[in-house]
Amino acid sequence: MARIKPLWALLNLLLILAVPPFLLLTNLYPLMSSAFLRYEYGKADFPPAWGFTPEERLRVAEKAVHYLRSDADISLLGDLVDERGPLFNERELAHMVDVKVLTQRAFSAHAFLGVLIGASVTILLARRETKRGVPSGLLAGSLLTVALLALLIAVVYLNFDWFFVRFHRLFFKGDTWIFAPSDTLIRLFPPRFWFDAAQALCVLTLAEAALLGALSYWWRKRI
Repeated sequence: MARIKPLWALLNLLLILAVPPFLLLTNLYPLMSSAFLRYEYGKADFPPAWGFTPEERLRVAEKAVHYLRSDADISLLGDLVDERGPLFNERELAHMVDVKVLTQRAFSAHAFLGVLIGASVTILLARRETKRGVPSGLLAGSLLTVALLALLIAVVYLNFDWFFVRFHRLFFKGDTWIFAPSDTLIRLFPPRFWFDAAQALCVLTLAEAALLGALSYWWRKRI
């Protein structure tokens, strides 16, 4: 039994640490959707995009999101044209390929974390002496999420430009993510879009963490 106890402690620790990234990555799905695009573009003070009607901008943006979330080839975007020629230049298309790689890795990480959480919960619930560790671990994970989000929210609101630059330098090479204001990606997704997306990501994750914490606390009292 003494040699088995570290396993339960490890599972509980993994459960706690897996909750914050799992909740955060969960919200990529609603943010990478037509519904969020319509919500953003529908705001009265959202920056207009020259060269696009509202309907055209939404259509092209939905194509971009569909490309990221599906198995579609980059030709889905490369084949889009208007009277001036291709909508996306080679630099933009190369960046979208990089973004898709990152997106797919994020989705894979989310699935892995979901399996890890599910397995940890199942194993811990199977033993009477470790059953109480499940709601305690979920509660601790929710509190850790809130703490980390507090830091993220502070950074986003105090210096979003710094956060935006650091994020891109971390995940993309050199200046491949920097574009001219006239480029289609900037016209579709201006800085305001990314600030709103970061804000929505924080709010949704915070709400989920609060709900998980409340339910876990209630469960721990009853178990």
